[in-house]
This record gives sequence, C-alpha cells and structure tokens, in this order.
Amino acid sequence: MSFAEQERCLSKLSNIPQVAFNSFNKRHDSICLPETRVELLQEIATWADGLDERCIFWLNGLAGTGKSTIARTIARKYYEQRRLGASFFFSRGGGDAGHAGKFFTSIAVQLASKSPSLKQRICEAVADHSDISSQSLCDQWHHLVLGPLSQLNDNPSQSSLVLVVDALDECENELDIRTVVQLLAEAQSLRNLRLRVFMTSRPEIPIRHGFYQIGETGHRDFVLHNISSTVVDHDSSFLARPRRCMNDFRFEGASKHTTSLHAATSIPSSRTSVAMIRFLCLARNSVSVSRCAFRV
Repeated sequence: MSFAEQERCLSKLSNIPQVAFNSFNKRHDSICLPETRVELLQEIATWADGLDERCIFWLNGLAGTGKSTIARTIARKYYEQRRLGASFFFSRGGGDAGHAGKFFTSIAVQLASKSPSLKQRICEAVADHSDISSQSLCDQWHHLVLGPLSQLNDNPSQSSLVLVVDALDECENELDIRTVVQLLAEAQSLRNLRLRVFMTSRPEIPIRHGFYQIGETGHRDFVLHNISSTVVDHDSSFLARPRRCMNDFRFEGASKHTTSLHAATSIPSSRTSVAMIRFLCLARNSVSVSRCAFRV
C-alpha cells in the first residue's frame, strides 16, 4: 500500500486531534514542576518500564488533586522518549472529547505514526472494514488497536508503548466507561510488545465496577487524595525556596475549570511562604501548582 493510499485509509477514521496531550488547545496546560511528585512519578515509571504483568495503572483521586497534571507529565516523558503510543484527554461538555465514540479511532490514528509496520497494519484493517468508524467499541479495539499491535514482530527498540487516558470519568456514558476499561485490560494478552495504559479518573462507581470485573491481576491503582503530609511538606518547601517567585497558583478544579490565587510579589520570609503554600496545598489536597514563582 502506497503512502497516498495509507493516508486515504487513515482519513476514513474519525479522529479528534484536540484530545492529544500536546494539542494546540492544551498549550497552556501545566506539567509537574521538577522535584515535585517525585516518588509517585518514579512509581509510575517503574511500572511502565518494568515487567509487571498488570497492564493498567489507574491513578484515581478527587477533583482538584492534580490527576491531569500528572497525566500530562507522564505523556510528555514518554513522548520525548518516543514511547508514547497515544494520549486521549476526555473533557465533559467538550463535544467529541466527552464521549467514547471516537476514542479507539483517535488512538489508532496516533498509533499509526509510531512505526511504518504499525501504520501498514492499521491501514489494512481499515481497508478490510471500511465502516469501522461506525462499528462497536469492541470491534474498533480489536481491528484497529489490539490486532495490529499483536502482529508486530519482536522489536527491542519498541518493546513497549504507553497509552495515556485522562479523566475517563468525564466520558458521558457509564456503559462505555466500563467497556473501555475492560477492553484496555486485554492489552495484557500482547506478547511481542507491552502496551502500558496509564489512566486517571475520579473513583466513580462505573470505573470501580469496570476494574472490579477485570480483577487485581489486570491493574494496579494509586489513590491520589490519600497522599501523605510528608509529600506535601516536601513539595511546598521546594516551591518556597529563596529566589523563586510566584505569579499565581492554578489548581485543577471540578469540571476542568481553574482557580487562580494571586500571591504578593514580595514575601517576608521563606518560612512564611512555606506556611502559605502548605496551607493552600492541604486546603485543596493538591500540590499540582503551575507557574510557581515566589520572590523572596
């Protein structure tokens, strides 16, 4: 299949460019600051880079605990390592980004850019199933994602790919949420390539039910809002080091809106700034702070 034919095949897939972590409309969204969330990010990396048979890492937490910031950080890390297979950031009320109708087709389009052989197999699947965009989630997953990945030859340079799915709870259909969780868990069956699915959401019933059905052998989880005060102390102390200044805090809030807390341009002492940041972090139970800069 020629390059032009492949492009025509991919154009038949319903794709949502703006759901990718680095899409233009997300250009101002933050990632974790250096030296914050260190232990958690290391735990995620150890899982993603290791041989753990559990193919899904579910990061769950209440609204405002920094889930999307961490998801963007993980996506950026593996994008720069050329190991990010795809990313999909759900957004309630965000049109096509608020439902699963174009979830697997968008994932397939992103995966097609990862290697010529993977692109070829995805395009062959589209050619064999010309109406794939209107088929069930199950058929889209098997034909466009799992099938092509399972056909890849063992390639040490591409032994694993990471898929980042953020805010699954913002998908509007509860049955689709359960279906997505259960289908993604089938990535455990891949042999020549490991697909790691990093997923974030609030701990809502449909998602918990989906994970209950796949069992503990298919996933691991981390409860973000139970983060210890020791971690809060570490991160708030880092943010308040001398010579830093803070123009504003921005915490993730419910419904993806942001609340800004403007700090004074001059803080009397680093002790004061530590106390202020720790209070704000504990009040929101979040250290997901963007554009931090205290002048001391």
